[in-house]
Amino acid sequence: MDATVEKATFQLPRRMRGLQPTLIRQFFERALPDSINFGLGEPDLPTPQFLRDEAARIARDEQNGYTSHPGIPALRTKIAEQYPHLNLPMTGVVVTCGSQEAMTDAFMCCIDEGDDVLLPDPSFPAYDACTRIAQGNPVYYRMPADTEFAFDIEEFRSKITPKTKAAVVISPSNPTGKIMTANDYRQIAEALDGTGIWLLSDEIYSDLYFGERPHSASEFYERTIIISGLSKSLSMTGWRLGWAACADPEMINAIQVLHGFTTVCTSTITQKASLLAWSEEAEAAKQYAREVYAQRGKFLVDLFATELGLKATSPEGAFYTMLDVRSIGDDLEVAEKCLQNHVVTVPGVAFGQEAKGFLRISFCNTEEKMTEGVRRMKESLL
Repeated sequence: MDATVEKATFQLPRRMRGLQPTLIRQFFERALPDSINFGLGEPDLPTPQFLRDEAARIARDEQNGYTSHPGIPALRTKIAEQYPHLNLPMTGVVVTCGSQEAMTDAFMCCIDEGDDVLLPDPSFPAYDACTRIAQGNPVYYRMPADTEFAFDIEEFRSKITPKTKAAVVISPSNPTGKIMTANDYRQIAEALDGTGIWLLSDEIYSDLYFGERPHSASEFYERTIIISGLSKSLSMTGWRLGWAACADPEMINAIQVLHGFTTVCTSTITQKASLLAWSEEAEAAKQYAREVYAQRGKFLVDLFATELGLKATSPEGAFYTMLDVRSIGDDLEVAEKCLQNHVVTVPGVAFGQEAKGFLRISFCNTEEKMTEGVRRMKESLL
């Protein structure tokens, strides 16, 4: 071989180019020792003991080989029952390795190269990444900061074109904690009627609400793929139990096939233990979590007002508030100052341009830790 011929340089496939860890993760990885973490969206409440005990029993006493690709029938049936308006058969559910896998599978199964996908701004950055991996084009509809990030149907309608293949809704929202109303969903259904557009509804926080239980988008629009799981409601993030549910047999079958080739099946031990996730003990645990996070959210919003003189949005669900720091400076710079003073926050721009000038603050901390965290923020910012 001619020595002058250089070895070909490896290039990533187009679908992977430009993908980077999120700003959320980047700030977390740079956290100094003894930092108070207002950044990651992970419950700090422990996984309920009865679930841990059941998982331990299953691991000790039972044979735990592969399940069928879409999950054990009893679990799929329990999940299907959560959506009585759909009359879903067991086959309408695929159990996945967390909601993140369900999300990725759904994108891959309904987006083709060049398709447009409507994403809320602000929103969890994984949606942008999933769109690009599926070789689609992210198109953002604003959830205006001036209305505390509420849904705007005119903004949503204005983004629909013949290239639009799917749209995403998140309720309760990561990062804003806002909940979509029944009227919001009716307006979306009307806007999408007859278009063939798929609606991907992220409902992972649907059991963490502080007023009325949120509606599912699937109550209003037939071509909906529900994405959900147990990570947030029962503090089971590391157990990796999520699901995709859909009334369209062809779509849910496609998701099942892709899931089978990527992960084979979700952990058998997790699936079996999760059969208790709708028991009386589990419902009590979910209610306790709602009460704890509702109290913490109010406490933290009040603390920001009294200690920093800054306004934060009133969360309706999940465990986030958006802190308005526009009067102080750029959100990246503010987050950096907090980071250097041992407080992890997430700049709003990590979630889209509409959240620029805000910090996403998680209240997955005790009141004592949140008080100390705000004290450190005050020390570094004011």
